[in-house]
Amino acid sequence: MIRLDRNGVNDRDSCLFVDAALSVMINNERAAADEIHEDVFTVFQLSVMKRCGLILLLLSGYVMVCHLQSDQLVRQLHLVDLQKSWNDAQQYCRDEYIDLAIVNSSALIQEAQKRAGSTEAWIGLSKSGWKWSRLGPVQSSWFNMWSPGQPGTDECVTISSDGSWSTRPCSATYYFVCYDAATNKHIQVKNSMTWSDAQSYCRQTYTDLSTITNTQDNSQVASMMPSYYQAWIGLYRKYWTWSNSSTASNLPWGPGQPDDSVNCATIVGSTGSFNSHNCSDQRPFLCSRDVKPSASRSVKVQLRAGSADLNDPTVQESILQQVRGHTGPDTRNRPL
Repeated sequence: MIRLDRNGVNDRDSCLFVDAALSVMINNERAAADEIHEDVFTVFQLSVMKRCGLILLLLSGYVMVCHLQSDQLVRQLHLVDLQKSWNDAQQYCRDEYIDLAIVNSSALIQEAQKRAGSTEAWIGLSKSGWKWSRLGPVQSSWFNMWSPGQPGTDECVTISSDGSWSTRPCSATYYFVCYDAATNKHIQVKNSMTWSDAQSYCRQTYTDLSTITNTQDNSQVASMMPSYYQAWIGLYRKYWTWSNSSTASNLPWGPGQPDDSVNCATIVGSTGSFNSHNCSDQRPFLCSRDVKPSASRSVKVQLRAGSADLNDPTVQESILQQVRGHTGPDTRNRPL
């Protein structure tokens, strides 16, 4: 019996590489197709070879099938064993690779854990600090009026009639307060909207959602509110997001994590869990690069005693057809 054993991966296109020692056998066939390389033949080109040449190639015991690159991108992760802050690590990855590693699936987490080994490395996961819609990031020492137990884990902020602030889901709907730069006044809009819709309305109609930077502004805005009502103001943050700005969810945080006082994340190689740290800490880091994979598979032929007569044209044609079948995508360990 003849058995073909193949190792490799699927691909859309394939070509046959014949062992160099046997290339002399097929030089005569090249005259009919000038574009064919000395030792490279497509499956179609092999099919027009003389049957006896094909049988001799099979009996040589080795035919290698190579595959062209796939159109599908595969993400590769690389550990960079340099001590850098999160921001410096991100810049390094963007210069040398694509970005800090985005590990947003169980397979990528396992790969990141493998690459990190015994280290704890930065990944492309961070959260922004508080920002005002109109003025941008808050200063290190900034005015705020958080209610007891606030801020929570939500990303957008309301003000209540007592002047206290609370975090709410940005998708919730509340009244809101706009700021009009032309009159230097805060204007309450009694129309319930999400935070982003309220921001758009204020920017189109006035200047922006209200910024509150002192007690006077806070009291003025709070006085507009009916008792027990809340309204959006222009304070928000982006919670945990990946380097490509996509939202991060269902994260495998370690015990006691994340720490809301810090804004950047690592993966622990020994456990695969995420930890939050101060972004200025110096650590190794994981970069990512998307590549088009290439692969190869080999076809090994074993001839045993008692096989059919290989000089029989019918047997030769049968072998040729089966070899064609074994170069397809799903033909592993199929006997001839």
